[in-house]
Amino acid sequence: MYFYLCLLCCICGLRIAAAAVVLDATGRLNLSATCPDTFCSLTEKAVAYSDSPAVRLRELHISNCSREAVPWVVLNLTPGLRTLVIRNCGPYSIRKESLLPVRNLTSILMQRTKMWALRTDQFSVLPNLEILELGHNVLYQVNSDAFNGLTKLKLLGLQGNALEEIRENTFDPLVELVHLDLSGNLIEKLPKDIFAKNTKLETLLLNGNHLTTLLSDTLMPLTNLRLLDLGHAGQLDNLMLNIVSVQTLILEGSSLTDLIIHGGFIRLQASNNELSHLHVGNKSSVIEMNLHGNLLNGNDTYNLLRGMWSLERLDLSKNIIESLAFNEFYSEGQDLYLLPSLKYLNLANNRLVSLPSDSPILSSRLTFLDLSHNLLLTLDVEKLAGLPNVESLFLEGNRLSTFDYKKFHSKHETLKELALHDNHWSPGLYRIMFTYLNDRGVHLQSRIENKAQITSSQVDIDWPPKEASAQKLDAAGVTGIHPYWTLRDILAFTTLLVVLAILLMNLYHILEEEGCLRRFRRWRRSTVPGGNARTSTRRLNEQDSEV
Repeated sequence: MYFYLCLLCCICGLRIAAAAVVLDATGRLNLSATCPDTFCSLTEKAVAYSDSPAVRLRELHISNCSREAVPWVVLNLTPGLRTLVIRNCGPYSIRKESLLPVRNLTSILMQRTKMWALRTDQFSVLPNLEILELGHNVLYQVNSDAFNGLTKLKLLGLQGNALEEIRENTFDPLVELVHLDLSGNLIEKLPKDIFAKNTKLETLLLNGNHLTTLLSDTLMPLTNLRLLDLGHAGQLDNLMLNIVSVQTLILEGSSLTDLIIHGGFIRLQASNNELSHLHVGNKSSVIEMNLHGNLLNGNDTYNLLRGMWSLERLDLSKNIIESLAFNEFYSEGQDLYLLPSLKYLNLANNRLVSLPSDSPILSSRLTFLDLSHNLLLTLDVEKLAGLPNVESLFLEGNRLSTFDYKKFHSKHETLKELALHDNHWSPGLYRIMFTYLNDRGVHLQSRIENKAQITSSQVDIDWPPKEASAQKLDAAGVTGIHPYWTLRDILAFTTLLVVLAILLMNLYHILEEEGCLRRFRRWRRSTVPGGNARTSTRRLNEQDSEV
């Protein structure tokens, strides 16, 4: 296998390597001799070419050339060219007349050039063009008629440029467009009907822009959309999307507070926003949702998850969920709250105080459950009896003091990984649990510092470990002060008061023995109003008696 990999790398290396330049008697580059095969890569800064055409050439790569050495004339010698790649060169623009000799081109890739604008009918002489990749240049202007004539274009890449706007009707000629990449630009808004003629579009990348608004009907014509990326796309705040069905919807890091989706999706990545309200129209197709780092509470999640019977993976970590809501009443038109397909559930870094056993979110198919860094005081093993398939359970960073680990293991023999560190275990209990579960094939995590797991040889240190910052203040407003007092808290507080009283008594006796209190009383009497007058009168009376 290694031999074949090396052979493949060698072949690729030979393919990418620049062709050996062959010059004729007059010192001009002989293209037919330099590029005798279907692929050729040129890096030399040639300024003159002989008249011998490279008839067999189909793919030409030109790289690392200066502005003056961009050899547009070479296209006159490549009548059968299908793919043109230009990298790290210096053209500021392309004249459509330069492309006339290669009318049958199907692919153009130009990256890291100084091209700044696309003019009217820029590529109209290339009716067979299917791929146009112009990413990572310095484009800041695209004429609304720049793509006229490209009726067969399927991929258009304009990512990593400096575009601030896309004009109306710009993409209308691209009726066969399947992939459009506008990521990494400076676009603030899109015209309402910008995609009206692009009904075959499957991939739309708008991430990394400066969008301030996105009209709800802008994406409605895209009935075949499979991937929509609006991650880190600006300050969208309230967003309403009218989409039929999307396989993957990416909305992470876009400052969303309110998201309404009329339509459906299969996978949603909306982490690190400020979502407090999320509505999904078609829930039947939802399989995966990542909602880490938002402001959803128990009622929000209850309304959101109702009807998501196909949901398999759910990440609600770092929200403000205090309880797992249950179907307390039935109203007409509501679906029964069931999550029969849920296998992965992450509720870490929330505000859970207890774990109800009757909540449908604890699906019987769960294999992964993360309840770490919550406010759990107790954990009844019976409440986990409905999870017969759980393999990984994380409970670290809570306030647990007891845990019937033997009974738990007897009912969950499929368990492979368990995390219980950073709780309020009595000294030595964690070591006992570690030994018992480790002997039965359960990986019990030791104390973790800086997210790096320590070796199991350190389980002999005294437990409980130091109080971890399980409930730090974060953007979601989670507080680290627990609202309930345990018996240990009360005893500790009483002990502190007794010690403080003893210290104050000792301090009083020391000051009394040193005479500090006597001098203080004398000074205090001297500062009382009228005190000096009485002293002076007493001294005068004593002098009169002596006389």
